[in-house]
Amino acid sequence: MMRWSEEMDLALLNALTEEAHKGNRHDGSWTSEAYNNVVELLRNTIGGHITKQHIKNRMKTLKENFGEAYDLFNSLSGFAWDPITRKFDAEEEVWDALIKEKPHAVKWKRMCIKNYDMMKDLFGVDRAKGKTSGSGKDKKKRWEKEIEKEKEKEFIDLNDSFEDTRMHETESNYVDETPLSPSNFDAFSQGQSNQSNGTTANRGAKRKAHVVEPVESQYEKVSVGIDALAEAVKDGNNRSEKLYQVVERQVVVAERQVSVAERQVDIAEKELTIIQQSWPRHYSESDVWNVLTDLGINNNCKMDCYRFFCANE
Repeated sequence: MMRWSEEMDLALLNALTEEAHKGNRHDGSWTSEAYNNVVELLRNTIGGHITKQHIKNRMKTLKENFGEAYDLFNSLSGFAWDPITRKFDAEEEVWDALIKEKPHAVKWKRMCIKNYDMMKDLFGVDRAKGKTSGSGKDKKKRWEKEIEKEKEKEFIDLNDSFEDTRMHETESNYVDETPLSPSNFDAFSQGQSNQSNGTTANRGAKRKAHVVEPVESQYEKVSVGIDALAEAVKDGNNRSEKLYQVVERQVVVAERQVSVAERQVDIAEKELTIIQQSWPRHYSESDVWNVLTDLGINNNCKMDCYRFFCANE
C-alpha cells in the first residue's frame, strides 16, 4: 500500500488543477489523457511506480475527507478556513451554537484539513450537485431503475376481460319465470328494455375501463422513455459543444506556443550575433592598410599609421 505524504498530495492536487484548466475534465469525470498526464508528472517529480489506480484511490480518500468538512461548513455563515492554521475559524459563540446543534462538529475546532481551498475548487461543484452529478453510465442506470419501478407498479392481467365476459353470460342466462298476462306485458317489456339498456351501458363502461387503463399506462411509459431519450440527446449535444470548446482552447494554446517558440528563435539569433561581434578580430598587414584606406586617412600620415598598427597589435 502506498503512503502519501503532504508533498505528494500537494503535487497531485496541482496536477489535477492543471488538467482541469486544460479542459481534460467533463461533467465531473476525468479523461484518460488527464490520468496519463498526472501519472507521468508525479513519476517525474516524486518518483516511484505510481499508477492510475493509485491516483484514483488517493482521490477517493481526499474526496471523503473533504466532503465531511464541506457538507458541514459550506452552507454556514461565520466560519472561514484559515490557510495558515489549516483549520476552520469562527467566534466562540458561533462554535458553541454549532456544537449544540451538531455535537460531532466539536472535533473540527482542533482538527486540521490541508489544501481545503484547492479541493473546494476541484471537488466542490460535484459535491454540491449531489445526485444530479455523475457520468453518463450513472444517469443511464438511474433511468433504467426508474423504468423498472414503473413496470413493477402495475401488472395487467389480460384474462380479466374473459372472466368479466363469463360473469355477464351467467347473468344473461337468468330468466324470470313469472307468467305474462296482457295487463303486465307492457310493464314487463318496459322494465326489460330499461334493464337491458342499463346492463349494456355497464358492460360498455367496464370493457372501456379495461381497455383504456392499459393504454394510458403504456402511454405514460412511452412518454417517460421519450423524455429520457430527449434528455440523453441534449446531454450528448452539450458534451459535443464542450469538446469543441476544449479543441478551440487547445488550438489557441498551440498557437501561443508557436509564437513563443518563434520569439525564442529570434532572441537566440540576436544573442549569437552579439557573441560573434564581441569576438576579438585579428588583422593582417593588408587588412590594416585596407581599413586605413577606407577611413580616408591622409596619404602623408597613412604610412606612419600603418607602421604603428603593424608594430602594435
